Amino acid sequence: MRARGVCTGQDSGGRECAMSAKTPSKVDLLRPDAGARRPRGKGAGAQMARAAIPNLPERPRVSVIGPAVRRSYPVGRQEFSRTFVGREFEVTVTVDVPAPEGTVVCLDTTLNAPTHAEFATVLFDRLDDRTFRCRITPQTPGFYWFRARASADGGANWIRDAVPDAWVMVDPPRIDGLRLYTLIPTVSGSIADWAADLSRIKDMGFNAVHLLPVTQLDDSQSPYAARDLFDVDHAYLMDGSRGDGLDELERFIGRAKDLGLALCFDLVLNHVGVHSTMARRAPAWIVPDQKSPDGNRRARYWADGAWHTWDDLVLVNYEHPSDVIRAEVWEYMTRYALFWAQYAHETGGMVRFDNLHSSHPGFIKTVVHRMLHEFPSLGAVAEYFTDDVTLLNNVPEWALNLVLATPWGYRFVPDLRRYLRYVHRLSDRVRYFMPITSHDSGSPAQEFGTADSTVPRYVASALLGTGSTGMPQGVEWGAPEKINFIGVRPRQAPPDEPKFARLIRSVNELLAAHAAFRCGGNCEFVDGEHDAIIAAFRRDPDRPDYGFLVACNFDIHRSQQVACDLSGVMGPGGRIEGRECLGGRKARFDGPVVSLELPACGTSVWELKRA
Repeated sequence: MRARGVCTGQDSGGRECAMSAKTPSKVDLLRPDAGARRPRGKGAGAQMARAAIPNLPERPRVSVIGPAVRRSYPVGRQEFSRTFVGREFEVTVTVDVPAPEGTVVCLDTTLNAPTHAEFATVLFDRLDDRTFRCRITPQTPGFYWFRARASADGGANWIRDAVPDAWVMVDPPRIDGLRLYTLIPTVSGSIADWAADLSRIKDMGFNAVHLLPVTQLDDSQSPYAARDLFDVDHAYLMDGSRGDGLDELERFIGRAKDLGLALCFDLVLNHVGVHSTMARRAPAWIVPDQKSPDGNRRARYWADGAWHTWDDLVLVNYEHPSDVIRAEVWEYMTRYALFWAQYAHETGGMVRFDNLHSSHPGFIKTVVHRMLHEFPSLGAVAEYFTDDVTLLNNVPEWALNLVLATPWGYRFVPDLRRYLRYVHRLSDRVRYFMPITSHDSGSPAQEFGTADSTVPRYVASALLGTGSTGMPQGVEWGAPEKINFIGVRPRQAPPDEPKFARLIRSVNELLAAHAAFRCGGNCEFVDGEHDAIIAAFRRDPDRPDYGFLVACNFDIHRSQQVACDLSGVMGPGGRIEGRECLGGRKARFDGPVVSLELPACGTSVWELKRA
């Protein structure tokens, strides 16, 4: 017999279940006290405990400043902006209808904030009834977020911009217009000789010097195969010297500082020498290889469609299965990076990451964080060959101020032109360091058929890139072959008047003096896709009627002619006044078409403005 007041039913599985005889109705459930537990009283008249009723404020609809907003900056972490310490960073927002009279717009940002945990607020200036502009001058390199918010009633109510946060990467000031000379220690004599050569390097217009690794050499005598990561090789000391290598290096650093030259120190994080102190004392820190005679895995590189082995290099093991040993490796190699980064920081310089594409990503993130914590103004140049997506993710993540470009890999003019377009297309997020050649490549004579190709190739690398260039030792005097950096040899003293030194100085001075050469996205090709000549107009970012026409003839055998139509960059009519920057010649052009004839390996750089 069932209990009185209770009925039975079946659930969806056909099982019998009990239900209350007085099931609450939907109306009951919507009551404010529905479901509230009744206090246990002594009678039917006991008082119930009621939930507090929230206050409903008066909140009229807040008007937005416009139904559509246009921003001068990208939003989202991957679509970030770039600027430099000390250079004014400007953003604007524009609405499609006139904004109310009392509209106020401000920028919330971690840029120039008192601490990493805070943000600063900067007001926009109102330029007209639809456009607002904010200007802020970055004080410290880094990666910062910002977002706009607006009030249409003078600040009583605020509406945040309904898009993801925007980001800006701020580079150290030395990166702007970097002109980097690579000095090869193994053929440059003693450290005292290096110091004596700094004045000559500065006179060519360079503002920074890259030193290949100066650590103690292993048996192969390659600078990239270190025996000891914390000592300078004694081959770089003067004959008969009993001094300490680091003491002499610090005197060299002092001389560089006196001349206003920044120093770039090479960091080799992936491998050490086969007979290095690390491989002998801590073999557990080296990647094992049962097929190798000594049980250590050799470093490899990809070239000509196949893997090749560096027999003098063993790989550092950043993925050791023991937590203790892995932590030891990471800490030791971090201390190595900090050791040399301190010397670079002393000169306002930078470090160069060798073979970064082969490095352990987790370790790189850690070591970069440690370096920037210790040396916030330190710059970073990376030899980093990877796909665009990975590059755009890791440039801000790893604070890569410059990534190595490889213009020597494009020997034919159409290919080089396409590569320059690519460099400018990515320039709003990736800054490229574009030397004429590198210490790893051949000399200009080897790569392009004659040392005279130095002229158009350096002009193109310096003045058609995005503002950072350089060259390895030997290019200035037209070395027929690259200087082999492996093996200590007698000093290769430069000639008294290197063949291309004057041209190099003139080009470097142009790069330093004019912002048109130190930005991206302003390189308009006007050569009609010529097969031998590249000609491009570099518009000045602050003057729409002014800029530079850069023309280079890459034909090493014969002169070439080109007609450059400037109507698309300077307008269709009127006279144009010009001055040839490398020779000083002046000319007046009656229309927008400028016709040039360039000798073999010839160049011309015209400063142009409307008459």
